[in-house]
Amino acid sequence: MYYKRFFTLLFSLLLISFILHYILYVRTYDEGYNFNSVSNSLFMVGVVGFFPALMAQIGSYKLFYGFQFALRGLFSTDFRRKYRNLSDYIFEKKVDIQTSIYLELLLASGMLMLVAIIFGLLWGRQLW
Repeated sequence: MYYKRFFTLLFSLLLISFILHYILYVRTYDEGYNFNSVSNSLFMVGVVGFFPALMAQIGSYKLFYGFQFALRGLFSTDFRRKYRNLSDYIFEKKVDIQTSIYLELLLASGMLMLVAIIFGLLWGRQLW
């Protein structure tokens, strides 16, 4: 795990959350900064980062190889000649992804969601 990249990701997610909060709550609803609105914006950005990073970390993208094989085999005769069965397609498709960045994104977005839950428990109080 690279700490510099981790803090860069965390700072980027916080910046995106701040921009989202400003556009959504300050400009649109003129609500200002309270724990509820900050919690909502942090949680939105955290969820958008957390679940794709979790999916990449546990390798669940391989689940879609079967769907790709079935659909491409249905519409392409060249594809059916090249890949006789699913195991040939998976062997050819094997992609090693770098999971270090996904672990860092998973931790950073998980921290954002944790802070959002804590801020959500402080409902209705004015932040500043």
